Amino acid sequence: MEAATGPRVEPALRLTRKEAALLEILQRHPSQCLSRNHLLRTIWGYQDGVRSRTVDVHIQRLRRKLGPELSARIMTVFRNGYIWNPNGANPL
Repeated sequence: MEAATGPRVEPALRLTRKEAALLEILQRHPSQCLSRNHLLRTIWGYQDGVRSRTVDVHIQRLRRKLGPELSARIMTVFRNGYIWNPNGANPL
């Protein structure tokens, strides 16, 4: 089933609160690059300038849980952030 931002995640998929929040914010801003700093501030409440691999680790776990089709929609923008691409094709 296709939603406005792409296929729905199966209800049986068990995401942590942070993983769900990360997926939600990416899907609410399709085709926009969200920086690691923005995600750290928005989801984790960190201050600007914090250097952390938290976002990268959560993206990795989220991709693993979503499976190959949906995880391919999360695009990495090297040294910048992440993009949710609802179409699955490379937007860059």
